This record gives sequence, structure tokens and C-alpha cells, in this order.
Amino acid sequence: MSYGPEDFFGRPVQVLEMDGTFNNLQELVYVESQLSNTSTKFYGEMTQAMLKLADAPGSNNGTGLMQTLAAFAIRELYEKKAMAAKAKAAEAAATA
Repeated sequence: MSYGPEDFFGRPVQVLEMDGTFNNLQELVYVESQLSNTSTKFYGEMTQAMLKLADAPGSNNGTGLMQTLAAFAIRELYEKKAMAAKAKAAEAAATA
């Protein structure tokens, strides 16, 4: 596993590269502590999600980690869209 700065289309980014598997998924919390902007709601949520699916294919490698991060991003987007729709409906009801 490696982590560090790179250039992506002229913009600075931080890249996490993973080759291999996690022998102990509970140790993923150390990786989680180094990541930012993961769309988790609390520290340890990513590790908990990975542990829940410990028997699923890819759960102990980069595939499972990426799927988990994608799921959090999708949840965040859904919650933003749902909140905006709810606010719009409340505004429409208030003006009717």
C-alpha cells in the first residue's frame, strides 16, 4: 500500500494505491484515519461497513474498499438531493 501526492490533470491530489489484501480488516481503521473526504458520518464507519461484509468477495482488498467509498459518496448525494426536494416541497406547500 502506498499513499501520497500526485498530479491529476494539472491538479494536486492525494492517491491511495493498494496491492494485496488486508489480513485483519480491523486494522483498516488505521487506513481510515489517514483518509479525508470519504463521506462517512463518523470515524470508524468505513471500517464497520467493511467488517459487516467481511465474507463478501473483494471485502478484504482494494475492490471492497473502493465499493465502500463509492457507497458513502452515493449516500451523501442521495441525502443532498432528498433534502433539496423536501425543502422545495415545503416551500411549494407554504406558498399554496
